[in-house]
Amino acid sequence: MARFRHRTEPFGVFTAHIIEHEDWGFKCTLVPEFGAHILELELAGMPVLDGYPTPAELSQNKWYKSSFLFPFSNRLADGVYTWDGQSYEFPLDDSINGHGIHGFGTDKSFEFTKQELTDKRAVFRCSYTDGGDHPGYPFPFRFQVGFTVDRPNGLSIQLTCQNLGDTDIPVSLGWHPYFSLGTKIDEVEMELPGCSLIGVNARMLPTGKRYPYDDFSKPVLIGATVLDNCFALDEAVKTAQVTLQNKAGRLVYSQESGEGGFRFLQIFTPFYRESIAVEPMTSNTDAFNNGEGLIRLQPGGIWTGKLGVEYFPNL
Repeated sequence: MARFRHRTEPFGVFTAHIIEHEDWGFKCTLVPEFGAHILELELAGMPVLDGYPTPAELSQNKWYKSSFLFPFSNRLADGVYTWDGQSYEFPLDDSINGHGIHGFGTDKSFEFTKQELTDKRAVFRCSYTDGGDHPGYPFPFRFQVGFTVDRPNGLSIQLTCQNLGDTDIPVSLGWHPYFSLGTKIDEVEMELPGCSLIGVNARMLPTGKRYPYDDFSKPVLIGATVLDNCFALDEAVKTAQVTLQNKAGRLVYSQESGEGGFRFLQIFTPFYRESIAVEPMTSNTDAFNNGEGLIRLQPGGIWTGKLGVEYFPNL
């Protein structure tokens, strides 16, 4: 009987870790040394992630494809924030709008650990420990990404953050996957969970206003729609799902969105239209300043949140 296999191969200066199950049509390729980056993901034989095909593109990481975002996701206004009376500053990585963006963890080296590989289940984990040496975030913490595969067409992901210091720390976490179904997104129907649109100003920062949004409350063809917007999930939504479907099949992305979970969602349509970014976030854009959804993690405290991706081919 076929079982999960783990192998490694060079990917430029990095090492790619490949977990696969031939009978299930499952394959996940990770680069732990570069932010626990997911290079590719195949579910039921369908490649569902738009990743970086070359080591050079991965190193450049222009689109933050599949990056795990910590200790903050999205934008930080002018790269500065105040926490418990002390001011801190991040580099202005968002050169267009002059903000910090997506924290500093996207290129950090993680440790890869296999926990279980059988014929019906695979569990593996990537871990990163920070000593609090970053001037913009001088707080020691541990960030882990756990992966579980126990069905032929799905992958479950669990993010964990632990405060290793002796003071409270601010935390805002996210993931930045670009999903693809093998066609232009113009040919894909999308359905979003109950949500409201976050109002932003010309510099892409929240204005404090929210607007009703039901454009994709049922499956609607994306067509020429252009999005780079943050959405706040309705309080009644405990597990939020985004559905993408075309003639080949249906992808269902989910995020644990109850109290203290991933309460926000960023949707981005890149200009090349080959994929769509569906980005879970625990907090609103600029949460280190506006506090919307911001996690205050006490000394020794542990936060966990769950994500999932499933693909159902049309037979």
